[in-house]
Amino acid sequence: MKKVISFVLAAVLALSMVACGGGEDAKSYDVAAVAKTIEDANPIRMSTPIAQDYIDFIQLGEDLYDSYAGSYCPITPGVDVILVVDAKDGKAEDVKAVLEARKAEIVAANENYVGSLLEKAKAGRVVVKGDVVVLVIAGDEMVVEDQGVEKAYEPVDAAIEEAFK
Repeated sequence: MKKVISFVLAAVLALSMVACGGGEDAKSYDVAAVAKTIEDANPIRMSTPIAQDYIDFIQLGEDLYDSYAGSYCPITPGVDVILVVDAKDGKAEDVKAVLEARKAEIVAANENYVGSLLEKAKAGRVVVKGDVVVLVIAGDEMVVEDQGVEKAYEPVDAAIEEAFK
């Protein structure tokens, strides 16, 4: 009898776990694939892959993430960055706060550069999808100057949406 009760409880537990999973936010994403989709649509000039030193520089603690991918422009002035972070369970909002702070630092560092760089930095995106958090400051600077920053971010936004399909 104990074996039957144990089996029934195990089955109920397994079914409840399956029933709770599978929602859109539960979907897992390959951070490298997400970063590549975004960068393919919005190439970064003089792109350098994001490495651990960049993660340490922005103070993204190891307790907050499982993995990351992306690239950035290491020259000054250079505002472009695509960073995709797979946050540990329950840490997406903490990662978002770190990436929002990085965006603010980039904006502050470019206050003296009027025009497309500053506007592009200010319009940067921080997007959360489940446990994945994305920072994107990208877009064609000539489009920013000629047609406005929102027009320049149309391909960025489309690429983010495509990456999360």
